[in-house]
Amino acid sequence: MSISKIDIVNAEISPSTINLNQLEALVLDNIPKESLAQNHSAESHSVEHHLEFKQDPPSKKRTGLVFLIGLVLLATLGFLGYRTFFAKPNKTETSEKSQRSGRKGRSMITPVTVAKVGQKTVPVQLQAIGNVQAESTVSVTPQIGGKITGVFFKKGQEVKKGQLLFTLDDQTQRAAIQQAQGTVAKDLALVQQARANLAKDQGLVEQARATLAKDQGLVQQARVTSAKDQALVRQAEATLAKDQAQAQYAQAQSNRYTNLYKQGAVSQDQAQQYSTSSQVNVATLRADREAIANAQEVVKSDQVAIKNAQEVVKSDQVAIKNAQEVVKGDQAAIQNAQAVVASDQGALKNTQVQLSYAKIYAPISGQAGDILVTQGNVVAANSTSPLLTISQIRPIQVSFSVPETQLPEIQKYASNNKLAVDVTIPNTNRQIRGLLAFINNTVDNSTGTIKLIGQFDNAQGQLWPGQYVNTTLTLRTQPNAIVVPSQAVQNGPNGQFVFVVKPDNTVENVPVTVSSMMNGLNVIEKGLQPGQTVVTDGQANLISGSKVRVKSASKQAGGAS
Repeated sequence: MSISKIDIVNAEISPSTINLNQLEALVLDNIPKESLAQNHSAESHSVEHHLEFKQDPPSKKRTGLVFLIGLVLLATLGFLGYRTFFAKPNKTETSEKSQRSGRKGRSMITPVTVAKVGQKTVPVQLQAIGNVQAESTVSVTPQIGGKITGVFFKKGQEVKKGQLLFTLDDQTQRAAIQQAQGTVAKDLALVQQARANLAKDQGLVEQARATLAKDQGLVQQARVTSAKDQALVRQAEATLAKDQAQAQYAQAQSNRYTNLYKQGAVSQDQAQQYSTSSQVNVATLRADREAIANAQEVVKSDQVAIKNAQEVVKSDQVAIKNAQEVVKGDQAAIQNAQAVVASDQGALKNTQVQLSYAKIYAPISGQAGDILVTQGNVVAANSTSPLLTISQIRPIQVSFSVPETQLPEIQKYASNNKLAVDVTIPNTNRQIRGLLAFINNTVDNSTGTIKLIGQFDNAQGQLWPGQYVNTTLTLRTQPNAIVVPSQAVQNGPNGQFVFVVKPDNTVENVPVTVSSMMNGLNVIEKGLQPGQTVVTDGQANLISGSKVRVKSASKQAGGAS
């Protein structure tokens, strides 16, 4: 049995636990062989010398040996204690220990599980922690005040848009509707009365126009009569002129026959005949002059009649104008009455709307929260305290953030098509797929990240607002990527590495660079080649150069290209 100083320290052997034989072996192992040989030779010579002369008692020899062993042990333990507590182990000792451990490890054959390095078309993905949020959230508040008379759903129930949720006491609104309906009816009657007045006044206008037309006809008739009478005057004047000529001729004949009678050339009867004819002509002239005077008087009368008829026409025109002003007033009255009716109808519509608020319907489809106000409570209009909150969870959104350095690549691949977003709920392996729906327009300067939102139909209702999920955004696919099982990649002080099994069944520590992880596989960017064999289980007992024995080969990672 050989125990070095370092082994004693590492084993922390206490002198009280070592028996006499072990102690003797320990001392002998720590005495240099040359000294031991010399001592052994001297001791043998001394023993032989003593044997020649005298044999020492066994008890005395045993006592001396124990004493010698004790001195050596105390000196050794003191030296080792000093080295342990006051001095650092030198590099030579550490190196020797490592070499001994390495030789010991290499001398062992470690059973391991291995897998082949493969190639596979893998997606290029970004992973982040996401927060599930509702597509939209609505706080349902009453728009009128009143007592809650009915609740028609249960807390946590899924409600549909337009579904009846609450009813409020509507007696006040119904009374207001009846009052508004009465006001509308009264003002509609005023409109009808104004329209009747308008119709009457429009009849007066038409009557005045008819009178005007009749009087204008009388004016024309008077003008015609005047023209006729003026023609009679002219005719009488012509008759007068003719009769004056005949009278002059008859007077000349009478004068000539009178002279002839005086001369006895004609008889008295002939002379009296011409004298009578002359007198008749004078009378005719006098009658003609009277006829002319009478005709002129008639013409003057006709002119007065025309003037009077024209005055009547002017009066008719004024009457028409007045009637038209009355009609305009009636039309204005109708418009005012109609405006009042429109206002009344608006008030009626408002009361009807207020009545509709007595029934509260779901504004969106979603999951109803807790019922915050129960039946029998009185609520105020537009209260800051909602009756309940509805969250739309079909579809639903997941918000997550990625480093701003990834933004150009995201924009590049999102410009042509919708990018896939997969989420995994913690403690489950099932993935739920959605699409990238939103890229925020600003970068968060405090974190250096950009906010993204994925949209999911959430048909099974697995995602819940406020839930945290593992989010994976797939940008593109990378063909012929080198992949290994995730358990093959180890973390060391100098980074990540794998143990590659060489043809001689020894392993080599190979540093690798992992670009991404997916479905239990690590995508190796640098360090491995397809077809190499890597250790997937048993790495804890391995160092470079260790001998291994393959227990069972796992399936090749990703399939060879």
